[in-house]
Amino acid sequence: MKTAKYGLPMTILLAPSLTVAADDALSNWADRITLSGAIEVEVGHSKDFDDKTQSDVALATVALALDAQINDRISGHVVLLHEDDDTEPMEVDEGVVQWNFSESGNWYVAGGRMYVPFGVFESNLVSDPLTLELGETREAALQLSYENGGYYGSAYVFNGDTIETSTDAEGEDIIEAIGANLGYGRESEAMSYDVSVSYISSIADSDLLQEVLGGTTLDSYVPGVSVSGILDTGPFTFIAEYVGATKAFKSGEFSFNDDGAKLAAYNLEASYGFDWGGKEATVALGFQQTKEAIELELPETRLLIALSLGIYENTTVSFEYARDEDYKVSDDGTGEDAGNFTAQLAVEF
Repeated sequence: MKTAKYGLPMTILLAPSLTVAADDALSNWADRITLSGAIEVEVGHSKDFDDKTQSDVALATVALALDAQINDRISGHVVLLHEDDDTEPMEVDEGVVQWNFSESGNWYVAGGRMYVPFGVFESNLVSDPLTLELGETREAALQLSYENGGYYGSAYVFNGDTIETSTDAEGEDIIEAIGANLGYGRESEAMSYDVSVSYISSIADSDLLQEVLGGTTLDSYVPGVSVSGILDTGPFTFIAEYVGATKAFKSGEFSFNDDGAKLAAYNLEASYGFDWGGKEATVALGFQQTKEAIELELPETRLLIALSLGIYENTTVSFEYARDEDYKVSDDGTGEDAGNFTAQLAVEF
């Protein structure tokens, strides 16, 4: 063994400094990594359009998110997600690398599996809005984003599961789907608001439509648009959103009354936050509607009321009642009503 002055092994003299360096490195990485998550347990009781009653206890959500600031320009974002009857077992829900490539810090490039910025889907209710059911789209995509002075926007591309007939005839499997969003938001002590509009070249690549279509070849891509507005004035919050196709599908793809369906969904919501015995509480009312979406097994209208109470730090208990109305018999629906009551215990960390 090589020795240093005073006859001590060199490794012994270096060990303290190596330990300090290792501790500094670990501390540095710990400062750059943020771990967060949520667990939601729900108890539900429902009666469907056929007057059948169901009840269940579900682990509705387990989400683990890791955000890492790799260096001044590069960051990583990973989300693991489990939802009963939806993701079995836990899956990688998101995995994104983001590069802040501009000196101004306003321009970003992100790549990976992400929820593309089509629609906003904000809500103070327990269940997801029908706009999310119709429009939420998760894809492996490449996205360019900009934000400055309240303005923000992005453009993205991906290779969707839906294939256009002309592309399929040529035997091509290429990046063809595109999308973009543009928005503006301001915040002050008295109020805050955010308005945005978004576009996607193939709404058939949304998660729900893909479940129904299963990668079916379409005659042509059907674009989608979304318009959203959120206004917060102290205790009151108002949300309005529209998501829909810009034209009708062919009748063999999605149909409505023996013709092609032009799918759409609306969400209107109002909520009020208040103090209840020293606890933060929120009551929310919602009205939602779909258009020509019977083949997606979505209701025509939905009325909701919910109460949420923060019983402890980062712990919320919520109760929601939703009343659905099916499409009319003349539209191939049942014309009946359905009800669903949900109690949820949610923790965040």
